[in-house]
Amino acid sequence: MPARWNGWTTASTAANPRRDLHHHQLVRGSGCEVWDIYGRCHLDGVAGAGNTPFGHAHPRITEAVTAHLRQLAHVDETLAAQQPAEELIDALADLTGLDDFVFVNSGSEAIEAAIRIAMDYWSHRGQPQRDTIIAFARGYHGCTALAAALSGLPILRTEWATAPRVRHVELTSQHYPDHPGAAAALASEFAAAITTAGPQRVAAVIVEPFLNVGGGIVLPEGFLNELRIVADSFGTLMIVDEVFTGFGRSGSAAFAVNAMHTPPDILAISKGMTNGVVPMGAMCLRRSIRDQFGDAPLRYGHTTSGHGLACAAALATIDLLRTDGLAHAAATAHWFATNFRQSLRASGIVDLRTYGAVGVAECDNVERAVAIAAAARQGVVSSGGLIVGCKQNALMLTPALNATPQQLATMAAQLKLAIANVEIYGRSVYA
Repeated sequence: MPARWNGWTTASTAANPRRDLHHHQLVRGSGCEVWDIYGRCHLDGVAGAGNTPFGHAHPRITEAVTAHLRQLAHVDETLAAQQPAEELIDALADLTGLDDFVFVNSGSEAIEAAIRIAMDYWSHRGQPQRDTIIAFARGYHGCTALAAALSGLPILRTEWATAPRVRHVELTSQHYPDHPGAAAALASEFAAAITTAGPQRVAAVIVEPFLNVGGGIVLPEGFLNELRIVADSFGTLMIVDEVFTGFGRSGSAAFAVNAMHTPPDILAISKGMTNGVVPMGAMCLRRSIRDQFGDAPLRYGHTTSGHGLACAAALATIDLLRTDGLAHAAATAHWFATNFRQSLRASGIVDLRTYGAVGVAECDNVERAVAIAAAARQGVVSSGGLIVGCKQNALMLTPALNATPQQLATMAAQLKLAIANVEIYGRSVYA
């Protein structure tokens, strides 16, 4: 029987992957709820893995995409422009404070384009020796060959892929958000890494405002501003990866970089951009970077870059963000800040932390986290379960920004019940 090999699963995960996935097959969604083939309703505690900030099947986005589909689905951007793409450029400029935009199809591609452009930028400035990137060891920037090479996470390591020189910055207890001077201390680690690599060889520093795949790590407040100062002092580029944190997830603005005194040189965005309707991402940059290219071409592009339907969905998503989306994001972030920790204190949970509209419950080991996520998904016999994220030993709730307080409370209650069930009945029951 032919089978799909899902990303991030082993070849031997199941003898019949299609049969095993059948139990988790989802057929319909609305807001924060999804239904499986058995008619059971589940709460989506990860907003379609961060892709649907305004929930499933939002009518305004569906209508926008449907209307554009009736007119013209897509034209290769090298042949002609499309009105939704032109409008989206203006909307993104307003949201990000940056000048130029390269449309791609995913977050990995946005990072791929960012690194290529950063390298070419220095080459066009007569400094081709700048071949080094400084990044967090626990950072994650995608799974294409170049993007994966930026990370120090073991699951992404390959011996065959060519990559730029990368120096990693490790996190220590000194960098915990509640540690005095944590932001400056962490930025100084990047300064030390640049010095060690040789400032004349460093093309860029790249960071996420929140380390999602790296374990749900919350960075010190003000860190991005401190790193901007470091990057400027060494004359290197600063790239911020907001594939996960963009479009309201930070809880206070459309993007975490909106709180910076000076925007980064390059910003990568994707998740949430079209509310999960059509794959899309973008690499946003300062005009001064593009100006260095002169008559040299941008050596990057895809047939479906700036897809018409994706642009229509993105414009509708941004419209939602501007009208009441940011208010919803702030309310959800407030709920997490005031309720999440007290809701989930339990045995086996060693830390509870929040970042904007994100809640992280760190377990004492990976096995427990995996078991709890499975128990939450299984739910109880009479009702559906809860879809919860699991990054290493960290459980994560990243619900739709417009989830109601009751839905948020129910998610926390279901997760706490799963934690208790694993503690009582043993991890092997749900693993």
